[in-house]
Amino acid sequence: MIREKIKSFILKLIERIEASQYKGYDFDEDDITKKIIDEIALEDVYLEADTGQVRATKIMKTQPYHVWRVKTANHEIECADNHILFNKNLVEVFVKDLKTGDCIMTEDGPEQVTLVEKLDAKVCMFDIEVDSYEHRYYTNGVLSHNTVTSSIFIAWYICFQFDKNILVLAHKLSTAHEIIDKVKHVLKNLPFFLKPGLVNSGVGGMRFDNGVNLYSQATTKSAALGFTIHLLYADEFAHIPEHIVVPFYRSIYPTLSSSQVSRIIISSTANGMNLFHSLYDGAVHGTNSYAPMRIDWWEVPGRDDEWKKREIANLNGNEELFNQEYGNQFIISSRMLIDDDLSLLIKKQSMKYEWKEIDQLFELPYDYDELRWHPKFDPIDISPSDKFVFAIDIADGIGGDFTIINIFRLECKSVAKIRIAKEIESEQSFFRLRQVGLFRSNQRSVDDVSKLLHLLLFKVFNCDNVRVVMESNFKGDAMYEKISTNPDFYPEIFMHTRHSKVLKVRKPGVKITSENKEMYCRELKKILQQARIVVTELETSKEISAFGINKNGKFEAQTGHDDIAMTLVNLVPYFENETFSAQVEEMWENLSDAQKKAIDVKIEMSDIESNGYGSTTSETLNWLKEYM
Repeated sequence: MIREKIKSFILKLIERIEASQYKGYDFDEDDITKKIIDEIALEDVYLEADTGQVRATKIMKTQPYHVWRVKTANHEIECADNHILFNKNLVEVFVKDLKTGDCIMTEDGPEQVTLVEKLDAKVCMFDIEVDSYEHRYYTNGVLSHNTVTSSIFIAWYICFQFDKNILVLAHKLSTAHEIIDKVKHVLKNLPFFLKPGLVNSGVGGMRFDNGVNLYSQATTKSAALGFTIHLLYADEFAHIPEHIVVPFYRSIYPTLSSSQVSRIIISSTANGMNLFHSLYDGAVHGTNSYAPMRIDWWEVPGRDDEWKKREIANLNGNEELFNQEYGNQFIISSRMLIDDDLSLLIKKQSMKYEWKEIDQLFELPYDYDELRWHPKFDPIDISPSDKFVFAIDIADGIGGDFTIINIFRLECKSVAKIRIAKEIESEQSFFRLRQVGLFRSNQRSVDDVSKLLHLLLFKVFNCDNVRVVMESNFKGDAMYEKISTNPDFYPEIFMHTRHSKVLKVRKPGVKITSENKEMYCRELKKILQQARIVVTELETSKEISAFGINKNGKFEAQTGHDDIAMTLVNLVPYFENETFSAQVEEMWENLSDAQKKAIDVKIEMSDIESNGYGSTTSETLNWLKEYM
């Protein structure tokens, strides 16, 4: 108690001395441009940080600020209201926004805040600038931040443009002001002959004699409305709430895009599937005019696997959080159907499908541009022994969900794959579906798609070698009725399943219900891991990688559509259906002798390993391996 009283007395004394010392100074706590009143360059000074030692380059004296005190069980820090600390997820937080019970990072790991209070004192403080990408260091054992934002491009724009308006936006006004402050520091250190004349400088921005104006605002639905913007910089775009950022973007973009000289710069760390993700994804795939730039953690000098391990440890061992904060990962992987490694593998083997001219499809009353094929698959040169599966999901064709015809060729694995196969049950374990074609459209009606499917089944492919797996619903039933009118039709073209547990009669199609969807989805994960379905098309890989569990525990797309992904889900019962068994049996005679021999030996080895035949097991296995 006595110590606290002495500290309070000293702070009050310092406050009076500084009030006299800086009498006549125009201080303003809300004006970040008036924050620094003096600075000293540092040499050979190093501070402890969560990433190791970091070099301190500068210490800066600030104008007087109200003192805030933050306490945890083992640490205490006194600082300004906008001093940045880090929560347990290494997300920046202002001291004034902390509450009792919140966790902040300390040198001892995450600790709960036990006290946050504003003291009755207002004194000058000191900021330290460190030469570190993370801009983090320990202050009294608490992980703190020094905000250094790259503003070189904005400074260049100010120097070499005329009569232009620049707007800097951020989620919080103080952050936008801090960006302005960094632009000022860049300009301050330029040679005099490059600097434009400064007409006015305030908390909201700057005005120069070349007609360039720099403004800053917090992002709101109506931000930037009312004046022309030539350069917009939006920082941490993914962290702006969706109900604010979407109306804002809809209102500001038409104004910017109407100008031939306007530019937009958007930067952010990943934060889920939102507008920022949509814009970035569109830039990557060339569907919008943005130029994507991605900086991964390993591209930063000094960051290696040891650094990654240390950061994950500092995040309480949360690798998913590391992937989001540093790995540019938009979706939390634990919610996804497939993990990151499998998703990456699928993406690597996927490619853009091509349109191919097929004479038999000219009978269609519309162009078939939405039907694309694997570049190495020729739909007009199909072997009579090839077997195919069409996985179909039907939509209304009115611009919403997509109708999908996902085309797969049934194939036997290579001898090399047979030799390393695991989880062997029968000969069927060595057969898989490889994607070769895809029809995807949200504009074609059920009647239009029925005509396309009719031609594919009876004119392009041999209907005896094709089996159709289609979701059974009202539109699917209508499709079945239309196809059944063909004189060459027979019911076995469509796979039949039981549509409920109580029904003993099998009907055409697969019935996806709330009861079996989760089971099918989890089984699909195993099938993809075992490479029994091989995805090779880009949009398919995109959908299955973004397919996962929502907040209500249901499987669906975490972003965009999941119509292609659902055709993969529909294929799950195919592997347990007699349709699959019959197709494999028909293909057996056309396998090479090497494939047949490898399968027979592998099954024999599997039987021996699972059953065990006493002392002869090792000898028999060695004998079998000679034939592998």
